[in-house]
Amino acid sequence: MDGEDGATQVLDVKERFPENGTLAAVTAWRVPDSDRYPNGVRYSMQYGRIDGETIVRYDNFPDHPGAAKHHKHIGEEEVDDVEFRGPSSLFRRLKQEVRTHGEHWP
Repeated sequence: MDGEDGATQVLDVKERFPENGTLAAVTAWRVPDSDRYPNGVRYSMQYGRIDGETIVRYDNFPDHPGAAKHHKHIGEEEVDDVEFRGPSSLFRRLKQEVRTHGEHWP
């Protein structure tokens, strides 16, 4: 799917884990290179509770003052910088963290 801003969606994955009331939602877009998105990708990869509480989330959205372009949210308060090696690498990392929380996600 192409967006009007020149973005093309390259990842769109949703997985629910109803036995624990959690879900994973992963989206990534190829975007034109810019100061904010110098790698040409915009993404959000989240594992959290169905009620909206974040357990862990990777993103590169510009609305986190003081955070690096690529960062990880742990819970609702903590934000840590992460090394970006592409969306596939972060997707694998998120899947491993979901498994660490006891979910079966191949």
